[in-house]
Amino acid sequence: MTRFLAKHSPLVILAALCIVLAVESPDFRKPGNLKQVAARTSPVAIIAVGQTLVILTAGIDLSVGSVAALGGIAAALTMRGLGEEVAGAMVYPRCAVPVGVLVGLAIGALCGFLNGVLSSRGRIPPFIATLGMMMAARGAALLLSGGMPISRLPTSFGYLGGGQGWHIPVSITLAIVVVVAVTLGFTRYGRAVYATGGNAVGARLSGIPVDRVRVVAFSMCGLLSGLAGVMLASYTTIAAPTAAEGMELNAIAACVIGGASLMGGEGGAVGSLAGALIMNFLNNFCTLKNWDDHWQKVFVGALVVALVFYDNLRKRRAGLTRE
Repeated sequence: MTRFLAKHSPLVILAALCIVLAVESPDFRKPGNLKQVAARTSPVAIIAVGQTLVILTAGIDLSVGSVAALGGIAAALTMRGLGEEVAGAMVYPRCAVPVGVLVGLAIGALCGFLNGVLSSRGRIPPFIATLGMMMAARGAALLLSGGMPISRLPTSFGYLGGGQGWHIPVSITLAIVVVVAVTLGFTRYGRAVYATGGNAVGARLSGIPVDRVRVVAFSMCGLLSGLAGVMLASYTTIAAPTAAEGMELNAIAACVIGGASLMGGEGGAVGSLAGALIMNFLNNFCTLKNWDDHWQKVFVGALVVALVFYDNLRKRRAGLTRE
């Protein structure tokens, strides 16, 4: 029983938190509120799942927020480029939304690929490589948009991010979590990811292409960041170059709360989803109680520090701590 609780602690914490919040605030358990929280959790959860892949390989990606903003801007500009103004209104062909979304995803994947190449092939520490990408991607988003939000996008674009319904973003998020969880748990690549994060030297000696594993992980993280950026733009049908600021910290926090170890080799997609939900439930509860938003940051920050401390203590007791 103890082993089960330890293995699934993020889900246990999430369930306990839901019970406590539902008792403390009747408004919290209303279906409309839960649907709204679920839709708003989708972008950070998707980024957190991508961040999990990188963290599992003992890396970190600080550029996810900026890449998300760039992906949203790229998608919006593509759609605007395919549309035309008729009698003061924008008219778009049917292909505008899917083409725009694909461009946003491609831009995200490209940024992630560059992060992977710089950190793996170029031997630049992931912290530095992704810090540079964070600034470059944010600057590119501001330059491409002229520093202004891009509006007047197709109405149908609003469905993707939950602006006109919560079912689609939640379904997309759950599908991504399932695919990544299955990949990590039941495929050769998944085993290679855990081996790379657990012991990169040993993985190389075992014939695992460590550099390739890391490049793919960063590329997938970039792809999912681009998707999250597109969904953020879709929520209001406005793409802002300042979108997703600070999202990288929320994603890392969600991963840690979800059981990922910053040393690599431990964690999973389901745990990261639970971590993202825990953060957003706390934020929603503070809003319902009319508490200062900063309290949510205090709660999440304290939880992250406590979990990292527990992780280090557990590894030290097991004799696995790497100095």
